[in-house]
Amino acid sequence: MDIMNRLSPERFREVDDVLAFISIYDDVERAYAYRQLLYSLQGLIQNAVCVEAGCGFGWFSAEMARLGARKVYAVEQNAVLVEMARERLAEFPQIEVIHSPIQDFIPPEPVDFLLHEFYGQLLYDEDLHYLNQLKFQPRYVAPNGGELLAGIYPAKDFTDSVVTLDVLQRLDGVLISGLFDDTEAELTFPVMRWRYGQPFDLEQSYRLPEVSGELLAFGVQISHDERPVCRAGVCENWSYVWTYRSGEAFQFTFYPGQAGEEVGFTWLDPAH
Repeated sequence: MDIMNRLSPERFREVDDVLAFISIYDDVERAYAYRQLLYSLQGLIQNAVCVEAGCGFGWFSAEMARLGARKVYAVEQNAVLVEMARERLAEFPQIEVIHSPIQDFIPPEPVDFLLHEFYGQLLYDEDLHYLNQLKFQPRYVAPNGGELLAGIYPAKDFTDSVVTLDVLQRLDGVLISGLFDDTEAELTFPVMRWRYGQPFDLEQSYRLPEVSGELLAFGVQISHDERPVCRAGVCENWSYVWTYRSGEAFQFTFYPGQAGEEVGFTWLDPAH
């Protein structure tokens, strides 16, 4: 979904966030995976004080209330989403919608359980870093892990009459989301990992294994307690990210931006 008319920067951000949550909730596999995660953790949610960080429409706050949470703080910084969440969650007396960035929220009581959905398509390129800036310490965070997986492929397995090898070569150094999303890619090795509570590393480099192929694909995988929750290619809202392979080692750099982290990508040993 794209916004086609001119808006003020503030209005654009408001509406863009709404569209982002529509895409999240329209992703049936992703919504199902998060619900299944919550069901598996019901013993931690029941009679607990819970927080949903970035609650959007409040779907998962409502789910935690249904699972027996004593109190749910649905925290959202977007004013339009706050209004929508308050309307949709009015039937749950134990849910309080809070208009605040999660990193500024100070709960009036200890928090037992925090749910978030801060993963980007390249793992770190949205809001995971905010979990290291909380002004409170939840006893339990879910999901609590994730990986950026990758795979190397011969270009001939994906190219066609339009996206040919010479086209890919001219896109050298560019990370492209959704270029070949009609084909499932097998992602065979991790290039980055995240675990809740560990330092947020803004620069990460990786040397590729000795595998032939001109195409490199990345895909995020969400995990909890080392078990996969969902990943790119299954949850359609997370696309594969593609680039032409022009070296054996690369570096990601993440820069603070207005909407998540901006991504730098550099080949450390370019072939040309």
